[in-house]
Order: sequence, then C-alpha cells, then structure tokens
Amino acid sequence: MRWWRGLRLLPLLLLVLALVGASCAPLRPAVAPAPASEGYAHPELLAETDWLAQHLEDPALRIVDMRPRDQYQAGHIPGAVHLDGARLKDDANRLYVIPPDKFERLMSELGIGNDTTVVAYDADGGLWAARLWWVLDYYGHTRAKVLNGGWVKWTRENRPTTTAEPKVAPATFTARPNPAVICTLDEVKAAIDRPNAVIIDARSPAEYSGTDVRAKRGGHIPSAVNIDWRQNITEDLKVFKPAAELRQLYESKGITKDKEIITYCQTAVRAAHTFFTLRLIGYGQIRNYDGSWAEWGNREDTPIQR
Repeated sequence: MRWWRGLRLLPLLLLVLALVGASCAPLRPAVAPAPASEGYAHPELLAETDWLAQHLEDPALRIVDMRPRDQYQAGHIPGAVHLDGARLKDDANRLYVIPPDKFERLMSELGIGNDTTVVAYDADGGLWAARLWWVLDYYGHTRAKVLNGGWVKWTRENRPTTTAEPKVAPATFTARPNPAVICTLDEVKAAIDRPNAVIIDARSPAEYSGTDVRAKRGGHIPSAVNIDWRQNITEDLKVFKPAAELRQLYESKGITKDKEIITYCQTAVRAAHTFFTLRLIGYGQIRNYDGSWAEWGNREDTPIQR
C-alpha cells in the first residue's frame, strides 16, 4: 500500500515546505518604539530634537534661545537668535506682560512674522520657552513650539552647535490679544472656592506654605492647589513626562477638563509652563494670572492662606 505510506508522509512534507518558505521570507522590521509624543492631545506644541535637526535650514522657521546671553554666546543651536525672557514683561510695569506694540517691535527684531514657525528652547526644561510660547499664544500666534528637552537633550545627543549669530531680516508681526488665556487679580478673587474653578499654584511647596517668602507676605491664594511645575518634566533629560502620567498627576488633585483653570506662580513664568503642559494634554479652559504672587503677595487687600 505505497499510496497509503505516501499519504501518511504528506503532513511531514507540508511542514518541511512551510519551514523552508518561512526561512526565505523577508524579515519583518522590529516594531518601532512609540514616539514620545504619543498620547498628547496636542503633540504639535512640542518640537522633538530629531524633527528640529531636519528643519534647521527651513526659511519659515525661527529658533529662539532663551538661555542667558553668555551661554548663548558660548554655543547655541545653528540659526538660533537670542531672547532675554525678561523682555517679555512690560518694562514700565514688571508685573504684566509686554504690551502689544512693544511685542510687535520685539518680534520684528527677531525676524518673526505672523507666518513664522517659532521653536523656543532653554536649559531649564522649557521654563522660559513656555513663557515665550504663552505670550505668542496670548497675542494670537499659534505657530509656536517648545523644544522637548531643550539644550540639555540637544547636546546630550551630540547635535550640531555654533557660536555664529545669524543676521535676520526684520519681519512684520501683528499682535491680536486673546483675553481668554489671561487672568486679572479680580478674576482670581472671583474664582476662589468656586466649584467649577480650580487655581493651580505652580511654585515650590515652600513658597506655597509660606516658609519661602518672596513678597511682603508669604503663603498662597485660598483654595489653590499646589503642583510644582517641575513635576511636569523628567529629572534627567528634562523632557515632558508621558501624557498618561501628567493626566494622572493633575486629575488626582481634582483638576479635570470640565473646570475653569487658573495658573499662577511668582511672576507667571512657571505658571506659563503649567499652562503649556495642560494645553499639551488637552485642557482647554486655562488662564494664566500674569500678576501672580508678585502682585497678590505685595498687596494688603488680597486674602492668603498658609
């Protein structure tokens, strides 16, 4: 019964053919790791270092270095212009944001027009970069990004740097203030203990408790929740933490998307970083108290808690 013996060998023959076929098939590429931006509601607000490295020659891009001037002169990302973060406040009243006419001139000086894509960076986890991003957002410019990891990550990856300062042509910038992203002292007062509002203190726990006093009075705005801005970033590369981790951090403190959110710190710089972080993970109703504790803590008619 040769045909029967052949039939019994058929499964073995099919197995051999399958193994040979598999060995000849092209190998599938390994699954790429998920990008750092995965899970963010607005990943376009971040510029990753590899993306920026590929766009250094883009004429529609302006890179802004927010580090101290001496650090910029010692080396910076090719094509970057320098901006002192202090210039983003009104030189006539340091409590508040630079007025629109002065901001227009400043942006023109840096070669930033209304169609320019701006990428800001620093060496402090995006602290000053986020402040520039917020001021641009306040004045209606939505083509702005923060370099994730900033100078720390860029240099850790051995990416190109230079000491050459670029010559930029003046640009035309028209400021269009958006009152929905800024908050006044009276509006903060009205939000205290309001069920549908939450106030975030982005300062350190010591400032919040009043043991570190940086105004006439120490403490915090009543009902404010303390989340130090540094909790938004990792300790090593100073990149933004994953979206899920950030959402858990804020939601665990009762900060949910259905509430009106006000951020503040000492001078609204750390608060701008928290504002940026919340926008990154999908929060929409956010305002930055620009006067912050420099205003609140130096007045006699504002309530405080310790």
